[in-house]
Amino acid sequence: MSSVLVDMKDKVAYVTLNRPEVLNALDLEISEALYETFYKLTEDESVRVIVVKGAGKAFCAGGDLKAFLASESMKRTIYRVLDWLNQVVLMIRRCDKVVIASVHGAVSGAGFGFMGCCDVAIAAEGTRFNLAYVKIGACPDMFSSIVLARTVGLKRASFYALTGDFFDAHEAQRMGLVNFVVPQEQLEEETEKLAQRMAEIAPLAVKKIKELINRELFWDVESLLETEKMGICYLSETEDMAEGIKAFFEKRKPNYKGR
Repeated sequence: MSSVLVDMKDKVAYVTLNRPEVLNALDLEISEALYETFYKLTEDESVRVIVVKGAGKAFCAGGDLKAFLASESMKRTIYRVLDWLNQVVLMIRRCDKVVIASVHGAVSGAGFGFMGCCDVAIAAEGTRFNLAYVKIGACPDMFSSIVLARTVGLKRASFYALTGDFFDAHEAQRMGLVNFVVPQEQLEEETEKLAQRMAEIAPLAVKKIKELINRELFWDVESLLETEKMGICYLSETEDMAEGIKAFFEKRKPNYKGR
């Protein structure tokens, strides 16, 4: 079965991350599939809105650590994954579609960045968010550090990036990271209502509005995405990140040595 599903309804494309057995963690296959999916949808003039959601119990738990460890070179695999995903981020920010993140369960790591680069976000009550990178000796990627810092400010961005602590949907809404919080059982219905409303907006106006917002907030997004990618690729070769990942799977506290 495909790792990315697309369902068209009127002028809305519903894109579902479909790896529920691993909480929709991102590996090389799904990253390339997301690139191909967004390339087609952003070029399709019949599509006015793209909704991104996750199958199963979570939106996205971040990168697939087991897949990274099983690869011949973790650094090379992360680099390739981020090459695909960073292009997805740029397509989302630059397209003339309203892109909505509809999230539930876990929104962690790259999943947080994926939600963050969307124009609008709606979350189910009970959703938990975090930048999990630091817990394995890594640093943020896929737009997560960018959107966090420019949305919530220095102190809160630093705290959540440095600790990897979780926060709930209502706190995410208070900080401006999500627009709406709804009961879990109403998420699908409320997402559809929101998507239909956004589909009525003039697409040329959408494009210009996004250009203006990008110019104010994300004018340097390409260089920042590259900096994120190179940061985590550097850390992937360190003893500390190897220890962090090992400790994560062994469910123990890591012993970092600064090398």
